[in-house]
Amino acid sequence: MAGVLTVEVVTPEVALWRGPATSLKSRTSDGELMVLAQHTPLVGDVVPGVLVVVGPEGTTYIAVDGGYLQVSSDGDGGTRATVLASVAELAISEDAAAAVLQRLVQSDLTLAD
Repeated sequence: MAGVLTVEVVTPEVALWRGPATSLKSRTSDGELMVLAQHTPLVGDVVPGVLVVVGPEGTTYIAVDGGYLQVSSDGDGGTRATVLASVAELAISEDAAAAVLQRLVQSDLTLAD
């Protein structure tokens, strides 16, 4: 459908979240990126941060430890944004997601030692 944005957030273990959205905000190595319906196709990186997905049912916050983002046509005139993250976790607010992110980053640092 034209003018529709579908967002998917997946990890190697699980398809964490999928649904219609009006926007997706993500952090990349080039800065913040906002994806809307009819966005130009792209492939890029996602740095550790909080994804903010605004949709018809409200706002969803997802802490990610980094990964990749692909924006493409869905084949029906809409737009699909897929985030592939190593680790991702849903949170009830942006502050809660930031706390989850800090825990994920600390866990990554502990594993590196």
